[in-house]
Amino acid sequence: MAKLALALLLLLAVAACLAEDEEAELGGSASAESHRRVLQGRGYISYGALRRDNVPCSRRGASYYNCRPGAQANPYHRGCSRITRCRG
Repeated sequence: MAKLALALLLLLAVAACLAEDEEAELGGSASAESHRRVLQGRGYISYGALRRDNVPCSRRGASYYNCRPGAQANPYHRGCSRITRCRG
């Protein structure tokens, strides 16, 4: 039981240190570059999205993931189920 409590305390201390480092990075003089570094480390934004002057697809109205001519802009389609109350 004592080992578990010690491990939990250590985990909480590490989490607190990480939170302090994150706050320091986003401090008063936080630039766009530091925001990019924080978000990139978390995995919310891909490396490709962080490249400057990169247009994913120059075709108007096309999906970023499917830039071929004549391709459907939003290929996602959810099936009909009772919980979504769709008709048809």
